[in-house]
Amino acid sequence: MVMPKPPADFCIDQFEYHKFIRDGWNGAEYEEPVIVKSARIDRGAEYSSNSSGKQLLYNGIVFCYEGITSPLPQFKTQSIIRFDGINYTITKVIPIYEAYDKVLYSYELEVI
Repeated sequence: MVMPKPPADFCIDQFEYHKFIRDGWNGAEYEEPVIVKSARIDRGAEYSSNSSGKQLLYNGIVFCYEGITSPLPQFKTQSIIRFDGINYTITKVIPIYEAYDKVLYSYELEVI
């Protein structure tokens, strides 16, 4: 059974993806940027509260769907994505799989 995906018209965002290679002497090294189209970006910060105060969890979540988002790279933490003229760092890559099969449905990327 294949889970339904959102309509392609729902995926109105695009971003630059700079894949993290490694930390070097002069700072982090990245591959050449790739423009990723037909994604969905939820721009909203999420915070967690504890005894030492408020902590930022992420500034937004990026949704990339197999068969809709193009290209769909294998995302990597510490990579940079750029949208709205701002660079964000990917802190968490969450692959989502089809309900009854190990087939990729989408990625959720938490960024700060």
